[in-house]
Amino acid sequence: MGQRGFDDLTAADGTPLYLPYIATKNDPEPYGVLLYNDLVSGKYGQIVPFTATPEMLQAAKDTRRAEVCAWRDAQENGNYLFDYNGHRWDYGKSTQDRMSISLVMAKRNALPADFAWTDGDNNIVPMDNAGLIALSAAIEQAMFEKGMQINQRQLQMKAEVEALTTLEAVKAYVVGWAEGI
Repeated sequence: MGQRGFDDLTAADGTPLYLPYIATKNDPEPYGVLLYNDLVSGKYGQIVPFTATPEMLQAAKDTRRAEVCAWRDAQENGNYLFDYNGHRWDYGKSTQDRMSISLVMAKRNALPADFAWTDGDNNIVPMDNAGLIALSAAIEQAMFEKGMQINQRQLQMKAEVEALTTLEAVKAYVVGWAEGI
């Protein structure tokens, strides 16, 4: 879509007013065909094809990298499930927050005898002090492993974005987990 000023229309400050319009050889409107023919003939000057500048490419890459960072933050703050000791348990920062005071009490050997923790399938699982401490350690390990996957993927995406050489390729780049992960 080319933008050209027509009819010498200007804003109050003298800035030319541009009319964005897509004109084609087979335009359904007569003025579209006329405009197309005038543009092709050079009546309004040379129409140069769009060329992305290095600054435009860099701005697009910056935008895509910001999307990668937002993706990483969302993944790091997500909730996940893992298998441990015959149950599927949820893990993530919110799990750690919920567990924190109970874990303090477990480390003091102060959990009540009827204490229980709910697994990721919403089953109530009786838990003693050592069991909760062990579950917390397993959650930390699962979080570490997921964090490593997230970090590796975000580094890979940033490198892939940096290697792109066209504006079209940067705009087409999809942020997220690669297929099959």
